[in-house]
Amino acid sequence: MPGANPCYLRKVSVANKDLDVLIKRSRRKTMALHVYPDKPVELRVPLKCPWLEINRFLDSRLDWIEIAQKELSNVPCIPAPVYTEGSLHDYLGSKYPLMLVRGRPNHVQQLPGAIVVRCLKPEKSSLVEKHMDAWYRAQARLLFPDRIEQCLNRFPVPLPYRSLVVRKMKARWGSCSRNGELCLNSLLVRLPEAAIDFVIAHELCHLRYFSHNKSFYRLLADVMPDWPEREKLLGP
Repeated sequence: MPGANPCYLRKVSVANKDLDVLIKRSRRKTMALHVYPDKPVELRVPLKCPWLEINRFLDSRLDWIEIAQKELSNVPCIPAPVYTEGSLHDYLGSKYPLMLVRGRPNHVQQLPGAIVVRCLKPEKSSLVEKHMDAWYRAQARLLFPDRIEQCLNRFPVPLPYRSLVVRKMKARWGSCSRNGELCLNSLLVRLPEAAIDFVIAHELCHLRYFSHNKSFYRLLADVMPDWPEREKLLGP
């Protein structure tokens, strides 16, 4: 297509199904794949990147596309939470009403009967949301390393796990890379520990088998026999 940032379509086969990939050239230095729940897969590439390199990169990522699409299909559409006094919010599988307090310094604390958010403008929902997201992320960074260690102990052989990244993600609970990096959604801390461990074990299995093949599910069943029940805790 004409224009400063030309686009192209390439048809590939993923999980025995034809799939269109939108290839976009732009002023960037690296190639990057983006998988969405409601629009085509995008491959963004540098303006002058040779087609041989583009095709080689895309072909090497077909397994990753399949994994990402399956992960997206497992994440339900959840209504946007409300950040007002008394609104219910989840933490480790339990619901707590918000208690909003005006003051400083900014602080979020989970008490037996509530989650208390202290900030300068508690009537401003976007500000309360910001503090809640930061608190979830901080709790995740405290909790996840221990849960990863517990899950690693389930495996009969060492895995090439190297590092953890925690971030808020809209459409995925977790992902892993071939270099041993796990990326986990900070909002997992809203779920029961059994669900958190399932997501971690699932991603750790990908360090042995990158595709969702029979070997992958055999390993998952060996290290976590009750994984189907745990998976249901993620939502419909």
